[in-house]
Amino acid sequence: MIRKLMQSYYAKISFICICIVSIVTIMFSYLCYGLISRQNVAEHLNDYNILINNQSTALSSRLTSFSDFFYPVYNNPEAYAALCELYLSPNGSLPNRTTDILLDTLNALCASDSYCCGMLLLTRTGRLYQYDTKYVSLIPLNFVRTTFRFTPYQTQLITDSQISELSSDLDLPASHVYGLSGTLFRYKENLLENLGYMIALYSTEDFSNILSSSGLENTADFVIADASFSVIYSSEGNYGSGDIEAILAQPGQDTINNARLISVSGEDYYVSSLYQNHYGYYTTYTLPAENIPLSMAQTLLLLFCLLLPLLCILLYSAVFRSSGRKVRNILNSMEIVGRNNLSYRMAVPKGNDEFASITHSFNHMCDELQKNVENVYLFEISQRKSELYAMQTSINPHFLYNALEQIRVQILSGDRDKASRMLLLLSKMYRYQTRRNLFISIAEECAQTENLINLYSYRISDCEYEIHADNGAKRYGIPKNILQPLVENSFVHGFSPEQENALITITAAFPEGAEEILFTIEDNGRSITPADLEELREKLLQPVMNRDEENGFALSNVNNRLKLVFGESACLKLSPGEDGTGFRVSFSIPPVLPENLAESYTT
Repeated sequence: MIRKLMQSYYAKISFICICIVSIVTIMFSYLCYGLISRQNVAEHLNDYNILINNQSTALSSRLTSFSDFFYPVYNNPEAYAALCELYLSPNGSLPNRTTDILLDTLNALCASDSYCCGMLLLTRTGRLYQYDTKYVSLIPLNFVRTTFRFTPYQTQLITDSQISELSSDLDLPASHVYGLSGTLFRYKENLLENLGYMIALYSTEDFSNILSSSGLENTADFVIADASFSVIYSSEGNYGSGDIEAILAQPGQDTINNARLISVSGEDYYVSSLYQNHYGYYTTYTLPAENIPLSMAQTLLLLFCLLLPLLCILLYSAVFRSSGRKVRNILNSMEIVGRNNLSYRMAVPKGNDEFASITHSFNHMCDELQKNVENVYLFEISQRKSELYAMQTSINPHFLYNALEQIRVQILSGDRDKASRMLLLLSKMYRYQTRRNLFISIAEECAQTENLINLYSYRISDCEYEIHADNGAKRYGIPKNILQPLVENSFVHGFSPEQENALITITAAFPEGAEEILFTIEDNGRSITPADLEELREKLLQPVMNRDEENGFALSNVNNRLKLVFGESACLKLSPGEDGTGFRVSFSIPPVLPENLAESYTT
């Protein structure tokens, strides 16, 4: 197949060009794919960068405003006194009223923040209490010394694991929490005395809600960790401190939109982190590179790269198969015309390509060649033959015999007036035929046609005719003896002597909006069969040299003379009458004066 497509020189050149274009296109597509892929990753990571920034901002805002969290305590003397009494009590035993004030105060503090789910109260002497928001109770716990060190008068962030280490009796109010600690103090002799620490417990749902409200798929692990990499929050529930430390310490292969591309256990991840210097915590995300979906542009580019070579080859094959058939058709047509078959015409292909132009030019060349050959023959011979035959068909010997016989019958019967009128018609027609000019006005042609109809009417007792010619069209020219053969055709082939209400109608007018004169000759005689009509149409399409003079020559004669004078558009159009009966002939000619026709014909 490839060998057939590569036979011609231009086919080889085209195939090489297609290959070069395909290769260059694929190379540029590869480069564009890399740029689009990087842009897609940057846009995708930007959404995750916004999320960790929102999480960091949420935590920073809570830390910054944590001092205001205890404002109701210091602003309420009773509440402040109750807390101080609890912290200073040696065994934690308080009067009932003090306990009620203390519980109301803690309940108000927790209710001020929807994410605050409990409180821990740690005295300086090591007593630990848990406030349970569910039961509104203050529960003493067994305090366990931990590695975590509280710093007085400073807001501190406590992780989930560090809170759990404070006591084995601690019941966390949520699956994962984190704590913010503040110092409870009092003034003693103008000095600050540290009484202990108040730890507010917060649910990590705040950070989960930030993720869910973003609308992003859960494809990355978001982690918040303190400076020692203890996990405060993990969207995947991974609270091992070693994992985040190892990931942040991993060297990056590339950086896109503040995210480093790292490789762990053979898999690629994008990692980005924000470090809050003031409070000392990290906000990070870890996104597997495979979880970044392809953009529509990447998908289309991949499809383009895959389909382009295939489409190029298929297009190349289809084009050269089609062009090969058209070239062979042109060569075969040239061979047929070369065998002197001037009537052959190529079928015009659909479309408007170069082969259609070649076909039009080829057919036009054949038309001009055939026209030149016919002109040589027709201008020398056919015109004289047509003019002589027009006279013979107008007053042929058989018609002349019948006319003279009818005149004799009228004389013998004593109707000399009718005989005289018939002789007058014959003399007018002979005088008209002896004129040598080839072109006359439409008015004269209609008048001579009327004489012919009147003469034929003596053979058919019940015959009527109508001639309608626009006054504006009568002055224009037409070849002589154009209408008479068409009218005689109706009397010879259409009407029968016994026919009643015989009617022949002739019109010559400008149709509305048209610039040519339309002639119609219609009779209500015998209807022509579809087979005979098709045969007559085929005879009109045949070249002059191939026409049969024994059948339909009158129509061919008229058709040929019209086309010689006015062009191909003036050919005869044959059809049944308007009501489906009879016979109708029509043609159109441009409005040209007789003297102008004669001048152009002679030149």
